[in-house]
Amino acid sequence: MKRMLMISGLLLIGLTGAAQAAHAGHGDVGLGIQLGEPTGITAKFWLNRTGAVDLTVGWDLIANRFAVQAGYLYHFPLDVPTGSLAAYVGVGGLLGGGSYRPDHPNYPDEAYILLAGRIPLGLEYIYSPISFYAELDPLIKLLPETKPRLGGGLGFRFYF
Repeated sequence: MKRMLMISGLLLIGLTGAAQAAHAGHGDVGLGIQLGEPTGITAKFWLNRTGAVDLTVGWDLIANRFAVQAGYLYHFPLDVPTGSLAAYVGVGGLLGGGSYRPDHPNYPDEAYILLAGRIPLGLEYIYSPISFYAELDPLIKLLPETKPRLGGGLGFRFYF
């Protein structure tokens, strides 16, 4: 049993090292700007060679509301002569809030909270230390009403 635990531990350490070496051309944390829905500051935290967590805090210019979105992304590396290119798919959520004016002009603005599930689909090219990406986010709004929606954006990040 001890031998099995030791072999498992060594294998885990080896795989972790291999995963880190596979994307050693850039850092594990990227910070940048996204233009789209939402427009704002974006961050990406690599967990291993194919897994990462993304976070964007910004403003939805079309709906005029604050938005925070996050999700787990799984990457499919593609061969390119220089840099690193990967398609990705993920799962996550979006939390937003804003206000709207009801149809009657004498009513005050009403606040609301938006909650949605998202499935980010994207492509990211990393030429260390900078990356460029395009993302399309099919959304399922859960609050204040249930309906499909589309988000996404273009952006860049600097990796540290």
